[in-house]
Amino acid sequence: MTAPWSATIRYLGPLLDYGNVIVLEPGDGYLLVLAGLGTVYGEVGEVIATGAPLGLMGGSDGTGTEFTTAPEDGTGARGTETLYLELRLGAEPVNPIDWFAATATTGE
Repeated sequence: MTAPWSATIRYLGPLLDYGNVIVLEPGDGYLLVLAGLGTVYGEVGEVIATGAPLGLMGGSDGTGTEFTTAPEDGTGARGTETLYLELRLGAEPVNPIDWFAATATTGE
């Protein structure tokens, strides 16, 4: 997982049953919450650049065998980790689609 924008790390570490959580503050009152990471990088207060490594998802031993082993139940589902993403403006959650689209066109 890499940073979608430059931002300041406001929280980094385990939180309840969400696994490792990173809260980024890209500016303008927004917070980006990323949860479910197995490993996290950085320090609270650190300003990171777009594309900076934030962490790794859990659930893999890193051997790559999860891509070559057929699922036993035939459904294609695997017991993998899930990345949770939430965008907030102040204390309120917001739909990230418009924000992602706006920042993609401005290059922020």
